[in-house]
Amino acid sequence: MLWRSLRFKLVLVYTLLILFAVELIGAYFVRALTSTLIHNQSSAAKSQAQLMATLVAPQLDSNAKGVDTSITALLQSVPQFLDATVYVLNQDGDVTYTTAGGALIGQKRIDSVATQALLHHTSAQSIRFDPLSKSHLLAIAVPIEPRGKFIGILEYVLSIQSTYDTIRQATTIFYTGSIGVLILTIVLGIIVARALTRPVLDVTRQARVMAEGDFSTRLLVTGNDEFSALGEAINHLADELAEALAANRMEQDRLRTIITSIGEGLIVLDANCNVLFMNRAARNIFHATEDPDVDPVELLGLDRLANDALESEARSVRVVGDTIYHVIVTGIYRNGQVEGFVAVVRDVTEQEKLNQARRDFVTNVSHELRTPLTTVKSHLEVLHDLDEDEVETRNQFLKVIEEETDRMVRLTQDLLQLSDLDRGATPNVQQPIAVVDLLDRVRQRFAVQANGLHLEFHVEHPRETATIYGNFDMVNRILDNLISNAFKYTAPGGSVRVTTFVYPTTVSFEVVDSGIGIPESDLPRVFERFYRVDKARSRRLGGTGLGLALAREMAERMGGFIYISSEPDVGTTVRVTFRRADGGDSV
Repeated sequence: MLWRSLRFKLVLVYTLLILFAVELIGAYFVRALTSTLIHNQSSAAKSQAQLMATLVAPQLDSNAKGVDTSITALLQSVPQFLDATVYVLNQDGDVTYTTAGGALIGQKRIDSVATQALLHHTSAQSIRFDPLSKSHLLAIAVPIEPRGKFIGILEYVLSIQSTYDTIRQATTIFYTGSIGVLILTIVLGIIVARALTRPVLDVTRQARVMAEGDFSTRLLVTGNDEFSALGEAINHLADELAEALAANRMEQDRLRTIITSIGEGLIVLDANCNVLFMNRAARNIFHATEDPDVDPVELLGLDRLANDALESEARSVRVVGDTIYHVIVTGIYRNGQVEGFVAVVRDVTEQEKLNQARRDFVTNVSHELRTPLTTVKSHLEVLHDLDEDEVETRNQFLKVIEEETDRMVRLTQDLLQLSDLDRGATPNVQQPIAVVDLLDRVRQRFAVQANGLHLEFHVEHPRETATIYGNFDMVNRILDNLISNAFKYTAPGGSVRVTTFVYPTTVSFEVVDSGIGIPESDLPRVFERFYRVDKARSRRLGGTGLGLALAREMAERMGGFIYISSEPDVGTTVRVTFRRADGGDSV
């Protein structure tokens, strides 16, 4: 409200001070003026009365004839200039001579001035208001004492209304001027109050703007007074707050970015386990579920973990469908009171799969090594007990030991090569390799073995010359693995055919056999390490279970891919594709 404002209070106090000063000065002025005028007029009238008493005294003291006429003439001569009335009273207070008319001669005059002068034989004066004439009258009584003898008094009465009129006019002029001065004072007070309160209002406005979060505006500081110092302090405060908030906002953005981008799901709960915030990873976790309205608190059991987190950090592993989550819940405390909880949800499915694969790998390697080692050990024990003449049996046992040793060597070599591929230690895979030369080498390596196994082995050359990108040793190793597998699982009398397909950007080698085939349920797993469809037959034939896994790893490392299809008792087709180096036409 207006009357509560600082500006109104300043104007009010300033006006009241000026009004009090004007009233005080006015009262003193009127009092001093009245006293001065009345004193001056009383002094003049008293001097006149004393003069007339001095003039009248000799006449009254003598008894000569014609005294009355001379006194009357004397009394009527002087007061004409003063517009006053003169009374001459004897010692008894009777009027002996007067200018007011002969009717009053001989009457007693008992007013206060005459009475006081008659009693004390001294001068007396008073001012009274005459209701008949409606004017103020000044009455002065002086003793008549010729030769020191008191014989009466002379009372001098005159109107001083003009003096009071003058005082009234002066008072009216003064207070009229005071009113003008007061109005001017109020106007000046408003101007001064505005000038004084403007910096305060600017500071208040700036504080409200800053309270709303806007620190871009600044106060215009002029001068070197206290308000200027206040404005500079507010501007400095705005600068400091702007920098602090900018740093805080940057820190919040950085924290928000970190929270949003981290791979772990982050869920913030209140004290009642209601979800307040979930980062992107957490939302993705629950959006991936079949039910989009699933409650993460219920799904992960966060309410139970929150109760456990009241004492210490709570940890749990939750399995949701095929996914495994590691959940950590920590309480948020302020002033000893829990305000909420933070849950960190980590998808450890791949990690668990890797751990399981590592355990399976160790188990498979141990099993693959244990079987030949057991065979070698048992045959060595028997060899110790053989006689020297059992040469044929000894040779058979040594052949078995040699085969098992070769199997362990192949297994170790395959494992070392897989390890090199896992570490990314790939040799040059940009070697240009001629397809015809590659197929000729394949036919030479496997022709004798095919005849020994009574298999029909055909290698078909493409109708045009082509070159592929790859590593010569790795490409040969892939083809060797595929053809060796075809030989192992094809019965005598069957056939194995290698066909080449040349395309504009790729070249495919297809190995087709008429062997026992692979059941459809086993096809998705044939490229897994140590996986065998027929474990007994594979081990008997010297397989390590790593051939197809190595073939796929090497093909992909050279930018190619491998595909397998099979039908039980019909045969198997394996196609491996490489990048073409010469870019010829398709056939």
